[in-house]
Amino acid sequence: MIRFLVVILISVVVSFYAWSQEPERGYRGFLDANVDLQFEREYNGNNTTTVFYGISTTHGYQFNHHFFLGGGLMVERNHPYPYDNSLIDIPFFVQARTDWTFGQVPLYGDLRVGGIVFGEYRIFISPTVGYRHKLGKKSSFNFGIGMNLRGCSWSDEKTFHPQLALRVGIDF
Repeated sequence: MIRFLVVILISVVVSFYAWSQEPERGYRGFLDANVDLQFEREYNGNNTTTVFYGISTTHGYQFNHHFFLGGGLMVERNHPYPYDNSLIDIPFFVQARTDWTFGQVPLYGDLRVGGIVFGEYRIFISPTVGYRHKLGKKSSFNFGIGMNLRGCSWSDEKTFHPQLALRVGIDF
């Protein structure tokens, strides 16, 4: 019985170590699903919630265990509630990411800066922090939460609209 418990304890310790390993140098890619929520009060007093959802892919280079730089493309649809119109945007971006392990907790932070060629919103800045769960030797599951700042133009006024950003994906 004690031998069985020791084997289980050693297995758990080894698996926690495997989860917390840092990314290796070289090519690294990401596939993410995102949901961004924008809450606004219109001039007439109505509240609107715009939901942006889509998928993105990023490809780049992991310089060392902590720093990644790459570029990506996203296909995204927005739907303003309570209205029925929706748009599809295709933003491109540059992504910088850092991965760190604090004790046994693997965390990451990233920053996406990009723009949309066609669509109403022309520029965006999106910082995110999150948790990275190791799936195998070269891949991980990522869950992040952050803020998305979208620049837009209303007649002569140019503003940034803050949004709550949720991101789930894998890296390979």
